[in-house]
Amino acid sequence: MFGNGSDELIAMLCSAFSARRGDRPAAILAPSPSFVYYRLSAIARGVEPIEVPLTPQFELDEPEMLRAIEHHRPSVVFLALPNNPTGTLWRLGFAVELAARFPDTAIVSDEAYFAYSGATSLPVLADHPNLVVMRTLSKLGMAGLRVGFTISSPAIAAVLEKLRPPYNLSALDQRAAEFLLEHASAWCAERAAEVVAERGRLAAALSARGFEVFPSAANLLLIRTSGATALWQRLAAAGIMVRRFDAGPLAGCLRVTVGTPSDNAALLAAL
Repeated sequence: MFGNGSDELIAMLCSAFSARRGDRPAAILAPSPSFVYYRLSAIARGVEPIEVPLTPQFELDEPEMLRAIEHHRPSVVFLALPNNPTGTLWRLGFAVELAARFPDTAIVSDEAYFAYSGATSLPVLADHPNLVVMRTLSKLGMAGLRVGFTISSPAIAAVLEKLRPPYNLSALDQRAAEFLLEHASAWCAERAAEVVAERGRLAAALSARGFEVFPSAANLLLIRTSGATALWQRLAAAGIMVRRFDAGPLAGCLRVTVGTPSDNAALLAAL
């Protein structure tokens, strides 16, 4: 199933599986902090978002996830692998274990950053009809064109097709995606490999400067430091934009996108 980026697919999944279960209200479950659109999409459809806190090091709390799923019996569980905005890659087999343990729940393995992690549940997808793999071209070469897709059992795909707007992807977007896959896949893989190499170098350099750098399998690095807001302001004044977080478990953190070698050198020089 193709969508206008992952966001539309998340919305369709929430709409498709938002019915009450007997006397239980509908629920959508995801770890927190994670991709904010899981929560927003659930709320927009009148569905309660259930959020399970990550550990202080932004690892997945698997026992708490299991307890929450058993208690709330959500219709959909979203797992961003790797996670956004932390970049952490949790144990990949957990999503598959959830699919086997809760066959009446759609388990979504959101692999938006697959190009930078190489981790995927796709090889075992056929063994679990309630498992959904979600990908996007937005993180590799086509950010502005918004082309995402799900890979799932035919039954789930048929349900999503009922909800898909008839013209959700323009003809130009479709042709661009075809061109990218047919003619530029090798080029994109080279660029992703460069980002992965730069990610390691940048993480080491930031750590050497005293920042707490969290492990990342995406094209971003989450760092924690005192005076994060003041640092963000100084970087902005130098023409370098990073994302800051003001509240909650991410307070005191900045999210840095891994750029070209010159981009990263400029960041380190400004620091």
